[in-house]
Amino acid sequence: MFKNLEIKILLLVILGSLLLVSCEDETKTLDSTLFGYEFFPLEEGKYWIYKMDQILIKNQGTVTENSIFYLREDITESFVNTTGDTIYKIERSMSESFDGNYVTTDVWTAQITEEAAYRTEENLRFVKMVFPFYVGTTWEGNLFDNLVEVIVAEETVQAYKDWGDYKIAAKGIAVSVEGNNYDNVVTIDQANVLDNDIEYRVASEQYADGVGMIKKELSILDTQCPCPGQTWLEKAEAGFTLTQTLVETN
Repeated sequence: MFKNLEIKILLLVILGSLLLVSCEDETKTLDSTLFGYEFFPLEEGKYWIYKMDQILIKNQGTVTENSIFYLREDITESFVNTTGDTIYKIERSMSESFDGNYVTTDVWTAQITEEAAYRTEENLRFVKMVFPFYVGTTWEGNLFDNLVEVIVAEETVQAYKDWGDYKIAAKGIAVSVEGNNYDNVVTIDQANVLDNDIEYRVASEQYADGVGMIKKELSILDTQCPCPGQTWLEKAEAGFTLTQTLVETN
């Protein structure tokens, strides 16, 4: 009787040891660094300064205005909302030069959860990333009506029309931006409407490990003239192009 009891106890000890090893191995496979959280860092005191290279289409396409200016984004504070998520306030300011006087223009917000990274821009809510992500991962990035109208150079434009799903186009690539080299970068395609004769929508963002967004390219152009042989900048009657590149961060 005692011998059988000893055998049962021994089996329980062995089984418990195997379960413990199994749990430890499972925990090791759930390495949070594999999920992608490090590409969307949020903390109070963090800032980014971007160079903004913009082309505006004005006066029904008769005027093309080129400009270069600088955007600074500062995470000034955070708060916990009613659902328990931490929301970060991003104060945005503009300057005509990198070391010039920055004037505050607006305040946006951002947050990150276990499942996704969100950003609210001008009351429009975006899902910038989902976690975990791999090359080919897709998701609905615009949490609003894509037919919403925005004002661009006094013209009404449906900037987000036909954007469709966001997609991880590349991950773990090396990229150089404004003389700075980043070894681990993810590229997110947000819009790729190229086969429409009267509407052109191309948008993408690149994020570096531990840094955040390092580059954004956005082209929103409309015309009523298919005009074969002309480039989009030649035939566009409304819209803009923007290249946003990171110059400095902390």
